[in-house]
Amino acid sequence: MSAEQIFHTSGSSGAPRQWLRSRAQMEQEARLIYQRWAPEVSEIISFAPVSHSYGQILGETGARVNGAALQLCSFEQQQLPTLAGHGQCVILAIASTWKLLPALLKRLAGQRPLLVMHSASMLPPGALAVVQQFAGAQVRFIEVLGSTETGAIAVRELDASSTPEQPWTLLDDVQLLTPAGQPAPLEIASPRIACEQGQACAAPSHCCDDLVQVLDPRQVQWLGRVSSLIKVNGVRLDLARLGAELGTLLGCASLACVPLRDGLRGEAYTIVLGDSSVSSGAVLAAFSHLTPGTPRPLHIHHVDHLPLSATGKPQAWAAASTVKEYTDVIR
Repeated sequence: MSAEQIFHTSGSSGAPRQWLRSRAQMEQEARLIYQRWAPEVSEIISFAPVSHSYGQILGETGARVNGAALQLCSFEQQQLPTLAGHGQCVILAIASTWKLLPALLKRLAGQRPLLVMHSASMLPPGALAVVQQFAGAQVRFIEVLGSTETGAIAVRELDASSTPEQPWTLLDDVQLLTPAGQPAPLEIASPRIACEQGQACAAPSHCCDDLVQVLDPRQVQWLGRVSSLIKVNGVRLDLARLGAELGTLLGCASLACVPLRDGLRGEAYTIVLGDSSVSSGAVLAAFSHLTPGTPRPLHIHHVDHLPLSATGKPQAWAAASTVKEYTDVIR
């Protein structure tokens, strides 16, 4: 493995950029998390691609620094794990893994200690129900908050009482720079911040696209992504969460909610679909399963192709160049 690894941002809030992480940074992060949460790990089952920083650092690098076996799996490509291992097992989950996770846990729970880690996206709808069903002394769940630019920032352990609003605790080598008071973007300092390609060195701090409420110097409540939060007629709407919920209801991975400026309502959004089999009518019908009063989109339109990131997130930044036509206009 080379001394530096290049990672690409997913492009969820702009065109992708390249970031360099040193081998020492990646090993430091893997040790920091595994020593705290899975010090006796003997096998890692990773559904996170190694091209993504999460899959590389907690998968490939994590296996190397811990001397653990590594299985690289993919729900989308039907590359499923063998379940014959022994000792403590860590499952690295991304959003799509939760469709398969109940079946895996039914087979593994009681056979060996398990830790399920989730990162790279918000928990998908229904994930907390899986946590409530399986969490216990032998099966633990943690969620890791981070980014390509910063690496892991904070962690929260999920159990039967967890809610989406549960606070996050910063990792030991992360310093919180966001001031207390009003909600504000998450700003941190850390020795693991990546160096943007073309720069001489990494910045000492980074301001993230995450909106947080500071609870104390080590804890924050995550409120959403700054780039995906809008207000429609005074109603705050998290477009990333809405897109995930609609995608789950419709069985459509190629769906994104994109913010718009609207002369009448100030802020609005459009839904972009990369799947021609999903009609505008089906999208509107799905709103009946959401929280009452959820603002509806100004437009729904199809595109020829909506790119997905390595972890399956729709890349809305690319939609503008691939829009084919409006299929519905909502007034």
